[in-house]
Amino acid sequence: MINQISKSTTIDWSSPDVLNQIVQNIKNPLDTIITASKPDTVDNKKSQNEIIFSSSKQINDLIEEILKEIKSKSVSLTIQGRPDIFEIYESNKNVQGLCLNKINPQKVTKLDQDWLINLEKEIYNSINQNDMNLYELSYKMAVSERQLHRKIASLVHLTPNKYIRILRLHKAKHLIDNYIQNSISQVAYSVGYNDVHYFSKLFSGQYDISPKELINSLR
Repeated sequence: MINQISKSTTIDWSSPDVLNQIVQNIKNPLDTIITASKPDTVDNKKSQNEIIFSSSKQINDLIEEILKEIKSKSVSLTIQGRPDIFEIYESNKNVQGLCLNKINPQKVTKLDQDWLINLEKEIYNSINQNDMNLYELSYKMAVSERQLHRKIASLVHLTPNKYIRILRLHKAKHLIDNYIQNSISQVAYSVGYNDVHYFSKLFSGQYDISPKELINSLR
């Protein structure tokens, strides 16, 4: 019962395991109802049991779809592994120079890594926005804007704006490397930069190569 849960207990309602348990709690008694109301009459008229069976069966089918979706999300979270910022940091000296302290992924708990993965997901979902709203981002992450600043600083030693910029440019390089975009302006707009010259300057600062040079090198 929800009202029996201690007020000090924190429940992650976005967790696939939690959602799976909730749906299973609904599904188990529903299976009993379906079995009990399964029609066994040959009469052409629908009995009350037939109506209950039909409605319950539809609900059960819907729950099965929900369970499949939860399972797929659970698998994707497992496959995703580490936050992108760790890979970027380890392979890029320019990014390392932006961090106030050394990032040590081994000292970041799995819970905090999952938090960073979810944060990156929210950033990528809005990456084409020129002015990403930190208040909205903190709201989506269920923390205050001040807490967002503190947590990013404690985990990756960056300000939110620098962190977002690194991810924007990382996404831009991904678009170029995978031939998704071959126009500098298209790449810039895709990651939230309306000023192509400014975008090129930032990109060169992070990767020691301009977007134009990178595009030409892949042709």
